[in-house]
Amino acid sequence: MSDYVAGGTKHVASAGPSAEQPAGRLYARLWRWHLLAALLVIPFVLWQSTTGTIYLWAEWWMDQAHPELRFVQPGPTPVPPSLQLAAALEAAPKEFSAKVSGGHGHGGGSAAHDHGAMAEQGGPPVQEIILSDDPRRSTQVMMLNESGLPYPIFVDPYSGRVLGSLTGSQWLPGLTRALHGGWPLGKPGSWLLELADGWAIFMILSGLYLWWPRQRGFRAALWPRFDRGARMAVRDLHAIVAVLFSAVFLFFLISALPWTAFWGGEILSRVQTALNQKGTAGFSPGGASARQMEAAQKPIDDLVAEARARGITQALSVRLAPWPGAPLYVSNRNGPPSADRVILGNPKTGEVTRDALRTDQPVIPRMVGFGIHVHQGDFGLWNLWMNTAFALSLVWLTVSGVASWWMRRPRGSLGVPRKIELRWPRALIATAVAMCLLLPIFGASVLLLLGLERLLVHRGKPA
Repeated sequence: MSDYVAGGTKHVASAGPSAEQPAGRLYARLWRWHLLAALLVIPFVLWQSTTGTIYLWAEWWMDQAHPELRFVQPGPTPVPPSLQLAAALEAAPKEFSAKVSGGHGHGGGSAAHDHGAMAEQGGPPVQEIILSDDPRRSTQVMMLNESGLPYPIFVDPYSGRVLGSLTGSQWLPGLTRALHGGWPLGKPGSWLLELADGWAIFMILSGLYLWWPRQRGFRAALWPRFDRGARMAVRDLHAIVAVLFSAVFLFFLISALPWTAFWGGEILSRVQTALNQKGTAGFSPGGASARQMEAAQKPIDDLVAEARARGITQALSVRLAPWPGAPLYVSNRNGPPSADRVILGNPKTGEVTRDALRTDQPVIPRMVGFGIHVHQGDFGLWNLWMNTAFALSLVWLTVSGVASWWMRRPRGSLGVPRKIELRWPRALIATAVAMCLLLPIFGASVLLLLGLERLLVHRGKPA
């Protein structure tokens, strides 16, 4: 068992090397930083777990809550998408005044767009048109409200009649996705999530070091010691769940970075350009004004018909970005990720300008796409339940971590181990420097904390 000093009280921390030895000092120092990282990460973990889990099941819940909007009586032949769009735009609010600028939800860095500029171009923005492959489902014309939240207008694809609409706060898939990505703070919200992401990665890596068996085998270390009292049992249950899920945690944290405003929008995009790894189809955030969409009605019909003629049988998403020269963007939805396909077309003529399959994409876009599909549970029901179990395990780690800290801290103290001077191993320094360089927002926060720590220590010394 190793000891550390908190608030002047000697306290047993965990089963680790002796604090009198260099390895023990390193253990105590990493334990200190692990605890500080947890204090930073806990609000992020609870927020992301909650919003992410609700998002996973939001579409299912919408089916239960609003079947009159989500389902229709199948008819012989759907009316053209342009007529469905026209009906939705007729039912949409005519006035639009943007309150915020910037993207929301995942991919804020690459998908950011100025809603104020779109309002000037004529009417409320249209995020996308979703044409279902299920004959029992309605068409969804996704609009954007003044705060940047999406809301659906539902249209019967066989009659072109508007069934109704939901507000941005009622539309759980859009609301939870936006909250999960930092809305309503815009880019600053994405920066905070990226900061927490970096500290969560550090917390996992440092936690693995603290858990690593030193005095017993791996098999024994994966079984809680219920015979050592409640404090040890809670600690073990916290550590064992963290270890068993650590690879999944790291995958989700790392694969979420491409969706952030700074790392994804500024760093990864430049790396892809430098390595010639840009996607062949790009990405469209949508957001063209009602007037722009009305001008593209016939090209939309032509491009959707061409997509079906080329064998795309899944649901279709039709998007048009508001800036000049943006192509009509048609992609498949709800199909196997291996069938990802994007068709780009001229918004004035409907002519196909590019037909990109997943196999056409460079390695980096394919890896990013794979991470997105896993996050969204696109691989089927098992993926949804796996993600749900992952989110619940994060909640358990938060609760058990706080309980373990509270039970093991010295009386009357926060239980944060005091700083212990030691010479950091070169391998650890190299790892820390690499992580700070790869995650600049995390690196800046590390430098800030080190500076504050030095300042506080310096002020605490007698004159």
